[in-house]
Amino acid sequence: MSKRPLCGAALLWAVMLWLLGQMQVSAFTFQTPKLPLKIPLEKAAVSGEIYKKEEFTLYTNLYIKNANLTINSKQYSIDDVKVHIKREKCSTAFCCGDKVFVKGRLEEIPLPANLGQFNERVYNYARGIKWYQSGESVQVLKKNFNLFLKWQNKIKEMWIKGISKVVPEDKIGFFESVLLGEKRNLDSSQKILFQIMGCAHILAISGLHLSIMGGGLLKILQRLSVPFWAAGSISMIAMILYGGLTGSGAAVMRAAIMFSVWIGALIWKRTYDFLSSAALACILLLIKSPLYLYDSSFLLSFGAILGLGLVQPALFSKKMQRGKKTLGEKIKNLFMDGIKGGIAVWAVLLPMMMYFFYEISVFGIIINLLVLPTAGILLISGCVGSLLGMCGIIPLGKLVTAAALLILEAYISVGKAIQNIPFAVWITGKPALWKCVCYYVVLFLVLWIKKEKQCRKFFYGILVFCILLLYGKLPWETRSLTFLDVGQGDCICIHTDNRSCFLIDGGSSSVSGVGKYRILPFLKAFGIQEIKGIFVSHTDLDHISGIQEILECAGKKETYIKVKTLFLSECEETKEKLEALEESARKAGCKIVYIKKGTKIREGKIQLECLAPDRKDLECNEGSQAFRMTKGKFKALFTGDIEGEGENELFVELKERGEKYDVLKVAHHGSKNSTKEEFLEAISPKASVISCGKDNSYGHPHKELLERLKFYTGKIFSTMEEGEIRLTESKNGFCIESRLGKKRYLFRGNEP
Repeated sequence: MSKRPLCGAALLWAVMLWLLGQMQVSAFTFQTPKLPLKIPLEKAAVSGEIYKKEEFTLYTNLYIKNANLTINSKQYSIDDVKVHIKREKCSTAFCCGDKVFVKGRLEEIPLPANLGQFNERVYNYARGIKWYQSGESVQVLKKNFNLFLKWQNKIKEMWIKGISKVVPEDKIGFFESVLLGEKRNLDSSQKILFQIMGCAHILAISGLHLSIMGGGLLKILQRLSVPFWAAGSISMIAMILYGGLTGSGAAVMRAAIMFSVWIGALIWKRTYDFLSSAALACILLLIKSPLYLYDSSFLLSFGAILGLGLVQPALFSKKMQRGKKTLGEKIKNLFMDGIKGGIAVWAVLLPMMMYFFYEISVFGIIINLLVLPTAGILLISGCVGSLLGMCGIIPLGKLVTAAALLILEAYISVGKAIQNIPFAVWITGKPALWKCVCYYVVLFLVLWIKKEKQCRKFFYGILVFCILLLYGKLPWETRSLTFLDVGQGDCICIHTDNRSCFLIDGGSSSVSGVGKYRILPFLKAFGIQEIKGIFVSHTDLDHISGIQEILECAGKKETYIKVKTLFLSECEETKEKLEALEESARKAGCKIVYIKKGTKIREGKIQLECLAPDRKDLECNEGSQAFRMTKGKFKALFTGDIEGEGENELFVELKERGEKYDVLKVAHHGSKNSTKEEFLEAISPKASVISCGKDNSYGHPHKELLERLKFYTGKIFSTMEEGEIRLTESKNGFCIESRLGKKRYLFRGNEP
């Protein structure tokens, strides 16, 4: 550190910011910012400048900076706001650079309600956005208020049009993503292919893009005999402007700063130090936004830099070769350097990738050896071709872009080939933070100990142990049961062991893409590699929408979580829906089993017994599957949306058994028409769980039902208020905790 004081300063600065966060200093935490006055958030009035606009079919997103909250004709400065407004309410045309006045509900950015769910708060807070607003009306106060933003957006729109003129329609989204950072039109299947290959970084504007663009421009200007100081300055300014055009992400700004330092060092004839320039970039970015410290793009970008600048030289000593090298030797050296660089970067990024993405591409290092050398050609070809298209020189633009299209097709072909390999992706789960810290401490020791070979070998062994620790689960990290927050719907995960589970339902009527964005991420984060069985209580949307998505993803090989069996119940009313589920299950290679009252499924210590339905002529809700789960002394009852005649028949069955239950999944999301007094009296649950969404139109959970539960049950948990609800085993029995509400309730299992 003494030779590189900036590196030491960057480390100390990062540690200090982390400590301030732990001390709950508001500017360094993810606490909801305080408003200047207590106001009704439903009718908030916000003014500011539009710096980004996203248009979709049904709605528009506006990003507002220099925002002010108007209260009693007075204005109070607040953080940046993301406005979500329906297209029909946008009566006035507006664009970036306009100053607008927005009325509508001001909302805090939510925390993730489930393990594995995308953390909107961390992502937005790191970028200065700390409020959402559901806009009811937008009024333009001043057109072209910020001319720089206006022209920046104008250039971007022209560039997008240029792309559409020179590439096929199905490839437009890809080039918008890699050239301009616009992912709205990116084909989801293409995105998944790049994730499987381990080179999703190609799709995002990163340091790689700026290095290629800036370096390429610098070489062109030098070839044109432009003085280096002028060529370097032009390239540096171009990089900064391009970075601003593409969103000024952490990786982009890091690359721009490091490139500027490099150019400055060459102009002023000073020694350029790779790690010191990275440290300077780190300090400047954390000054701009201290919460970048928790952002995945920031950490991954600097992690890759540390891998190349610190780990690779320490692990792989470079032998100097004298004399002229043959072409074969040059290719060999490039290949070996790529392998060594890939291993070094992988060594640093492994815990981060597991922590943020819960899976790793097995072939990532090898594929990147093929992708990275050709990425420059793709970017330059696509950039020049689209710019020619923007200028109206379409035939030449198409000709230039042909190289980029050819490379893209090669990427897609490789991706599809890898997609068919069963073990192409390793689902790791999300490791605990302390495990990641242990790994990096040992990695630092390996790098620090250079001379003592025997001692270094010892730490290599510990490093391997840390990798196994990252992947493995300790006894206290296991779960028995998880009720996921899926909004207005149901999803229950029964953990059979560390890597497999059963699912009971999985759907939502209030959250779109609930299977892709809530259920699958949860399973990956927990390290689930196989779903032993999916039980569908009934075929309402709020119970099967996510299940349908999971089966479709498995069928298209867009997820490497295997689904073994789909358990259904016959129902005459929903025959068509059942057939649709069957079709998706067959495509996913999933076995289909119809069950009825009395069916028992055992997996290890867990037994599931179907208690209903006994008839197939019941209405959809009334004919819901109901299950009794046992694990040792623990008993749980899952009731779907059962009501009416179906609930009456189940009540008779439960009364005859005379069993008491530890946990009840309350039927029909807390409807007053289900879970009657005599039903509760018969089972006397120690804890009840209600799965429903915020501000749902049904009024769930109903006040009458809550009163009944308070009288007949011990504790009441609601996903609406508390997010994911998990049940874990302990020495004293079982423990129920909620993710957001942080409730904790310990009880012993019932005696047999």
